[in-house]
Amino acid sequence: MSPPSASNPRLRRFWFSVPHALGIGVTAYSLSEARQLAEEVAKEMGWAEPGSVLEDVDVRDLDQGHVIPNMGPPNLRGVWFPWR
Repeated sequence: MSPPSASNPRLRRFWFSVPHALGIGVTAYSLSEARQLAEEVAKEMGWAEPGSVLEDVDVRDLDQGHVIPNMGPPNLRGVWFPWR
């Protein structure tokens, strides 16, 4: 898969596990920035804190039946799943 952003290769994709939810997908410059964005989403959704994280996640490895058809653009900075 190509880098998260051809115009800014420093962006990275992260996938956070969340108990009792599919997870949170974020594209950011660092793990700390991604974690902050994921924590904000979890709070907004009323979910538990994000847990473990997969760094540089390949979106093709995510749930094809729900995540892929319902996500935003993973090549842009910000939260792309859940797409709001």
